[in-house]
Amino acid sequence: MIAVAVLIGSIYMLLASNFGARLGYLVLMVSLMAWIILLSAMWLFGLPGTTPGTGPRGAEAQWIPFLQTSDQGKVFNDTLNAFPTGSTWKPIGTLFSGNVDSKGEFATVRTVVQGALAALDAKKKLPATDPTDWNFRAAGVPPATPDEEAFPQAKVAFSKSGTPLLFGVDIPASSKHPEVLVFAYRNKGKVYLYALYFLIVGILSFAVHLWFLARYEKAQKAREAALQPA
Repeated sequence: MIAVAVLIGSIYMLLASNFGARLGYLVLMVSLMAWIILLSAMWLFGLPGTTPGTGPRGAEAQWIPFLQTSDQGKVFNDTLNAFPTGSTWKPIGTLFSGNVDSKGEFATVRTVVQGALAALDAKKKLPATDPTDWNFRAAGVPPATPDEEAFPQAKVAFSKSGTPLLFGVDIPASSKHPEVLVFAYRNKGKVYLYALYFLIVGILSFAVHLWFLARYEKAQKAREAALQPA
């Protein structure tokens, strides 16, 4: 921050010494805001060879597990009732809008669900308090590793039809827990929020300072015209 302040301050001093304090400030701010607009647009939309979201990032996307009987479950009740054979429920490997690959999301949501169920059992003082107690793999899908071959096969599906991306799994009973039907929804987060803030502030500040600069130039020309001999 100190380096940025010194850099901007030195540029301002150079401009002020040539154009005066007021005009130097306006020229500096118009130029700075134009640079911020370009930078934030690059963060937000990306450039050839780069991906969007390369700048400051807001909250990342995350999976939030819930039971069908919870308040959250009531929001998606119609969709949950159709699990896993309803027309909106799709198998692992389906690509959903937003370029979300359910195959790539499966390992993430499985870890989240296992951790949440273990924490719930720990709270209730039940036996399955370790996430590994809730190990499962998707039925009909080859195990990703040799270790997964021993995992119980669970009914797994994803859905996105007028709702956030939903995940459902029917985990078979084991020696430590009964059969459990659990769901999760994907909160998209606000990854691009800060980049959007920078872009909006940059555009507004650019417009305001450009208006003041144009007004200053107009007044300056009027003063120069008034000094011309008749």
